[in-house]
Amino acid sequence: MKSIQVQDLGRIQEIARVLAKNGFGHAFSVIGITNLPAGDPEIATKPYARRARQALIDLGPTYVKLGQVLSVRPDILPPDVLTEFATLQDKVPPLGIQQVRAAITQELGRPLEDVFSSLEETPLGSASIAQVHRAVLKDGREVAVKLQRPNIEKKIQSDLAILYSLARALEGRVEIPGFYTPVAIVREFDQAITRELDFLDEASASARMRRNFSSNPDVLIPEIFDEYTTRRLLVMELVKGEPLSVVMKTAKASLQRRIAHKLMEATYQQVFEHGFFHGDPHPGNILLTEDERLAFLDFGVTGLLTGHMQDTIISAFTSLVFRDAETLAMTVYRAGATAERVDLRAFRDDMEFLMVKYHGVSLDQLSTRATLVDVFQLASTYRINLPSEYAVLSRAVTLIEGICRGLLPGIDIVEEVTPYAQRLMRKRFSPERVAGDAAKLIIQAQGHMRELPTQLSQVLMDLEAGNVSFVTKDPEAELLREEIRMGAMRISLGLLASTTTMGAVIFLAAWSPAPLGVPVFGLIGFLILGIGIGLFGALGVHVLFAGLLSPAAWRRRIVGLFRFFRWRRRAE
Repeated sequence: MKSIQVQDLGRIQEIARVLAKNGFGHAFSVIGITNLPAGDPEIATKPYARRARQALIDLGPTYVKLGQVLSVRPDILPPDVLTEFATLQDKVPPLGIQQVRAAITQELGRPLEDVFSSLEETPLGSASIAQVHRAVLKDGREVAVKLQRPNIEKKIQSDLAILYSLARALEGRVEIPGFYTPVAIVREFDQAITRELDFLDEASASARMRRNFSSNPDVLIPEIFDEYTTRRLLVMELVKGEPLSVVMKTAKASLQRRIAHKLMEATYQQVFEHGFFHGDPHPGNILLTEDERLAFLDFGVTGLLTGHMQDTIISAFTSLVFRDAETLAMTVYRAGATAERVDLRAFRDDMEFLMVKYHGVSLDQLSTRATLVDVFQLASTYRINLPSEYAVLSRAVTLIEGICRGLLPGIDIVEEVTPYAQRLMRKRFSPERVAGDAAKLIIQAQGHMRELPTQLSQVLMDLEAGNVSFVTKDPEAELLREEIRMGAMRISLGLLASTTTMGAVIFLAAWSPAPLGVPVFGLIGFLILGIGIGLFGALGVHVLFAGLLSPAAWRRRIVGLFRFFRWRRRAE
């Protein structure tokens, strides 16, 4: 795991100041960093989510990217923060053309003129990790050249080391929904941004998506030129068209309806047929070409679904459309993991209430969140932790629904997607699918039956040898044991205090001066009486403050203190 270096200490102080300015100085006070400047009183009155978004912007590109990654995780962040983080943009001043040409030449390993006949000076787009230029290959084909900024990977690795250190310091001090910890969140971000820094990974995802849509005439995926692509340089076909963000405002109603259904069909194929989907299909990443094809761009974020995941999504989708709350609740429950007992009846009732919100309602009457995000948030409320792939998918569906909301205002969403649900049902219960499922079931049953005699023999041998033990676990037993222990402690203190007090009384009753005039028995009696009063006081403290005296609580405090000093030593 990455650790901070001496040169990172200044950056840590800068992060602390930025967070303090935006009203988050308490995040550092819990790990021992104090004396931070007071936040701006005017900023402190702004909503929490808006202040969090501004803090990420002030911290720079790595933290903006962190916000973008977290914006697809409704299982971690509340809805208002998700909405704010979804608007994060990481536009930065572009590199100079000489710097761009030098970097491209270094990546190609040969003169730029050997590959390109021209390279436009003004970039098509400039972000924190890369910028894109229009160029023309030697054979005359127009391409888009995506170049990673020099030294950006080193800067990101430095920020990741700081994030890991801060996450370790916060471990056990902050509560996060689900089964996530600060370190686990930073680790997921590390994996996501590492993939995004490798353009070969993006090229592979783009090529896979292009193969998947090769038979769909309504979808265009740019061709990748592998011979010119490296980890830091991506050369792809230049697609000409209007972003859907523009088309949504200018196109005629008939065209908007055609676009919406093409987008629905493309999403249906990605999720239910290919099992591989675009994870960030916002309106700027989808172009409409002159021949009315949808061109998907930027495959830095993608999602992969297993066959089991696809079946789960199919069941959830059809349950939503056909208003089957029981099936939807059980589908979500089985798809996730939970360490606690779930009230399935209440969970089903909440699902039913969720369905009521969507049936008979037009897209423009819905909230900005998508259906799957609402399901995800409800699962988190019941402490059901779903795999992260579902979170990425829910965010992608949110973006698709947002586009459809702009293209099809006033249209009943359930009515629009019902034909797709009917297709799924026909496919799922087709003779071929049923026969295939039956064959798998027979093969699995055959394997279990073949192993059953051996397993039964092993169980009988273990029983004969006395190697089998049965353990029952009562969730309330530990609390009962703790109560008994506390009761025994109090009885012992009470008996000891009473005995000591009685002894003191006996000594005081036998008060008589010694030959030298010193009241020995009286002094001993007062001493013992003081001990008795102290024991009665201890008994009272134990009754009133038992939680603070718990050994488990003291263990947690000692471990936290140890972590704090260990972090301070590393920082120094």
